[in-house]
Order: sequence, then structure tokens, then C-alpha cells
Amino acid sequence: MYTLIFPYLLCTLPAHSVFAQNSTEISLQDYICSLIILCIIITGGILGLDLFLHNLYLSELIFSANFFLLLYANIFFNILLSPYKATLPRYKILFVLSYLFICAAISSGIIIFTKLISPEYCAKILFLISAFISFFVYIDCIKRIFEYNNHPPDTGKTDFPHNHIKSVSAFPDIYHIIADSHTGFDREWYCDDTFKDELIKRGFHIYQKATSNYNMTHHSVPSLLNMDYIENITQNSNALKYYGNNRVFSFLKNTGYNIHASTFNLYQHLLNNNKIKFRLNLLKVLLFSSVIHIIKTAKHKSNLKEIKKQIIETAQIKNNKPKYFFGHLLAPHCPYLYNENGIKLPQYEIWNLKNYFTYQKYINKELIKIIDELKGNMNPNSIIILHGDHSITGDVENKFKILLSIYFPPGYNPRCIAENCTLVNLFRSLFNEVFKTRYPLLENKHLSVSRKNTIISGEKNFKEIMVKNNFEKRFNKLKKKYASKRILLYGTGDFFKAIQQEYDLSEFNIAGISDLKYRDYTEPQKDINTGYTIISPEYIYKLKPDIVIITALESIYIEQYFNTELFKNKKNRFKYDILFKPNSKFQIEQLFSRIL
Repeated sequence: MYTLIFPYLLCTLPAHSVFAQNSTEISLQDYICSLIILCIIITGGILGLDLFLHNLYLSELIFSANFFLLLYANIFFNILLSPYKATLPRYKILFVLSYLFICAAISSGIIIFTKLISPEYCAKILFLISAFISFFVYIDCIKRIFEYNNHPPDTGKTDFPHNHIKSVSAFPDIYHIIADSHTGFDREWYCDDTFKDELIKRGFHIYQKATSNYNMTHHSVPSLLNMDYIENITQNSNALKYYGNNRVFSFLKNTGYNIHASTFNLYQHLLNNNKIKFRLNLLKVLLFSSVIHIIKTAKHKSNLKEIKKQIIETAQIKNNKPKYFFGHLLAPHCPYLYNENGIKLPQYEIWNLKNYFTYQKYINKELIKIIDELKGNMNPNSIIILHGDHSITGDVENKFKILLSIYFPPGYNPRCIAENCTLVNLFRSLFNEVFKTRYPLLENKHLSVSRKNTIISGEKNFKEIMVKNNFEKRFNKLKKKYASKRILLYGTGDFFKAIQQEYDLSEFNIAGISDLKYRDYTEPQKDINTGYTIISPEYIYKLKPDIVIITALESIYIEQYFNTELFKNKKNRFKYDILFKPNSKFQIEQLFSRIL
């Protein structure tokens, strides 16, 4: 009868694997409760099938096969398709229909197979296999729990030394707003001069050369709030656990501040992580990898109203303690929900990059309204910090340029913040001015991070990624496939430069290269730096390539740009291919190393 437990070993194996890899973020309570819920689902599914099949072992075999496919469906989906195609409804529908057909085919195949071999015997074989695999995963779980409990993680709450040069009640209130993905005023095509003038009229100092240190929120904001680079805070790829549990909040609390914080739904639990005892993160990870994640429809909205409401309520609080308000606005980050006049954009337009600037203008107008109402309610000695956390996708030279503008009351020197300040030094400089601390300023570095939380800048990291993903095999395959074709390479960032250093591109018949940073080159022109002919994306057709090959590490945004804007006109449409494609092993490793 021991074979009766094989479905529980097999169907809960993904949960054991996730916990083994993420035991520092997924609690033991979360793990056990998730397993109980999975076991209830497994029991109900098997008994439900048994009502129709009247064979418990056959029911176990069919349920286990289909449930296992259910849990890994989204992984297969993302491996089979490019990141861009995986976002399109038609591919989702086609995959789900294929998934249902495969489940039906497997179920029929199992029924036929068990006519030849006893279902109980098949269950016995699967029990031995799943027990063998589970044994090693359990050992890994125990090992990681033991290591974690004996090496407590850095909580990020290190108290920095500071001198109280005035009474707590005399310290300024600080209102801190992050406008996610705001590019500021130093990026061509995205500078809203009206917004800039309105801020200056209201006494704000503009730091036009300010930049972020990372190109993604999940590294940029934790780095900002911990006043250090992520690699100095944690060696774990997950930096988000230092989002709410950070040094700025800790410093201000210890100085006597009341902390008020508001962010969007996805990150809200990170601000309240000490108050939430049970979150079932493990089940969320499993749902993310399952077919359920493919078919669900996301609802998009801005948290603009919530930020406005809470910042004004904070300003109206009257007590003797200074206040710090942290508001993380998920805008003008995509999806781009409104045009400049606040009119909602249709669903098919909200992911189109061309709508970014008009959405940014709308958000800028709303920010001015918030600032005006805030200034009418706040204490006279308040400081208002307004900045972006990273820029939008595009050419490499501009992707770290952000908005940074600060309102200082009389008595403080706006030049305490350097004009070329990066976010890692923002609070170091501010605290040195306001609290007379002596934090040394860190070197300004700019580090690219992938959507999977991996640092991808630097020659060494690029080489490692290439090796792990059999890049040479892919390179040689495309070289043979397009040997007689005229090729245009699109994407000339750091990854492209790494490819140039490691591989000989001369064997391709390269007609030219293109990137958004070349959009001023309406006619083909020889570039002395690269040695290639360069051309604006909108004028690629002048080079008459047979194929466009994307040479960026992550192609999803470029594919989106191609399909929704650049190649929308059939007359100037070109086929394209992708040079770098992560292999399945790499994608699975990256998926299960992520923490929700």
C-alpha cells in the first residue's frame, strides 16, 4: 500500500525544490501550510477521478501526470516562445488549447498502457523514482535550514552614527516620492520643459545630471534605501527583502521620526514584512509556474490616488515628532495608462513605448497638483524629494538618466547634493546636510540588471551567461543559417560589445547596425568607432537587409518595439531573429531563484 503515497511525493516535489532554493525567504510555516494545501488538492483530485474510473492506482497515475504538467506549464510556455510572443493573447490561447489536448492524450495513453501493465506496478515504479529524487531534495532542505539558522541574515537595520545637533522636534519633515521609471530632464525626446519650469517656480532645485545605479526597481530602490550597492548588502540575488527592511527607515526611526510609507500592491507586503506572519509565498511561486499564470488577466492601475491621499494625510498629522513619508508611485512606468490629458488609453496601446512620454506628461501634471496641496498642509521646514528610480529601455548611454528634484526650506544648502548624484549617495549627502553625519560618498557606478535579478554588466558576467546558455552553439547555428543573407544587427549595448570581443562577426554579411541612439542618422553612415554602417531604426529599409538580428541580452522590449511600432507598416517590415536565447536549464534556474 506504500505506492498509494507516490502522488504526494511526485506532485509536491516542485514545492520541496523551491523551498530548498529559497529557504531564506520562504518560512518553514509557509512551506508546511503550502504542502498541506497541495495535499488536500491532490487527495480531492484523485478521489474525484476514482469516482469515474473505479481504480485508485489508475486515478493516481492520471492525476499525477496532469498535475505535474499543470505546475510546469508556464515554464514550458516561456521556453518555447520568445518573451514578447509569450505576452500575446493568441499564443496564450493556442498554448492552453494544446495543453488541454496533451493532457487528454496522456490520460488516454495511460489508460491504454495500464491495460498491458498493472496500474499498481506502474505506481510502484513511480514511487521508487520519486522517493529517490525526494530524498536528495529533503537533504538539501535540511542542510539549507541548518545553515540559515546558524548564520542569521543581515537585516539591513544597521544603526549609523549621527549627532543630534538640535532637538528632535526641530528636524525637518521629509516627503519622499519615487516616480517609477521617470527619465527626468537630461534625456533627449523625453524632457518635459513645462514640468521643469513648474518645479523651479515652486522652489525646487533640479539635479539634471542625476542617474540611477541600477536599471531595475528591484535593485535600484533597495540600494537607494540602504545607501549602498546591493553586492555590499547581500550576495543573494534577491535584493527586494531590503526594500522595506532598510537602513534609511531604521536611521530615521532611531532619530525620532514617525515613518509613513505607501507603495503599489506588488510591493506593499515588503513594507509590512514584519507585520505579516503568513503569506504563502511558496504557493505564489508554484502558481507563477503553472498554466493558471498563463490564462489569468492582469488588471492595471496606477496608485496615484493612494499616494496623494496618504501624503496629505501625513502632512496634516500634528505632533511633536518629525515625519518621513515614503511614497513609491508606479508611474510613469509601463503600462502607460493615460495620455497627456488624462484620457485612458485602449488596452492594445498601454504597452507601446511611444505612449511613454505622453503618460509621463500626465503624471507630471498630477505631481504638481500633489506638490501644491502638500505645500499648503506641510510644516514650513519640510523637505520634498522627487526622483525616478531608473530610466526606460533604450540606448545604453541614457538608460540610467533619471529625474531628481528637491525642495529645501531656508537654512539648507541644495548644493549638498552633487549635480551628478547617483541614488546610492542621495541619502548619504542629505543626512550629512540635515543631521551633520559624516558618511563618505561612494563611487558612482552604473550596473545593468536583468528582469531575472541577475547583474548582467561587466565582461566577466557576460562571459558566464554566454557559457551557461551555450551561446557559441547558437552563434554558429545562425551563422550557417544566414550565410548568404544580408544582415542588420539591432542593439549595440554592452552585450553587443561583449559579443564583438569574444566572437568573429566578420563571417556574417553585415549590411549595418541600428539602435535607438542612432535615430538621427536618416542616411547610412560609416561609424569610426564600430567600423559598421549605422542607420536610424526608422530607415533600416534603406540598407535592404534580408534579416534583422537582435543582439541584445533581453529582446522582449525590442520585439515589442518592432511589432507595435517600427515594423507595423507592412511596406517596411523585415523578418527578425534573436541571437541570444536562454536555454531551458538557465530559465528554470532563474525562475526558481526569484522571490515574489
